[in-house]
Amino acid sequence: MTIAELKNHVFEALKVPVKDQRLLLTGRPLCDEKTLVDYPQIKDGTRLNLIVKQQIIKTDELEEMITKHVREHYSSEDTVKVLKEFMKEFDRSLTQFSLDDYERMAESLLTNDEQQKSQ
Repeated sequence: MTIAELKNHVFEALKVPVKDQRLLLTGRPLCDEKTLVDYPQIKDGTRLNLIVKQQIIKTDELEEMITKHVREHYSSEDTVKVLKEFMKEFDRSLTQFSLDDYERMAESLLTNDEQQKSQ
């Protein structure tokens, strides 16, 4: 099986478009044209990391959503202050996430989606 074919299986299972996928083995990207056999380190049960290209959320849209909710509880002046602090904290916390953190969040979301579908 080629890496490109594996990405198609990932698409079928997770609905992540192939063009947005990047598969990594020990931090190194796998080449679409190569086969699994070309990577002797890959055996049954080997963990590959899937990197998904981000869908960009425009900062303006995020700020608008936050402002809408904060404005209900604060004055216009205070809303601007709260928004500014929120965005600083949001940016700081994102820079501290590791690949494992993202993986845990993805597993949790996928598990929740599967549970909701089965109900």
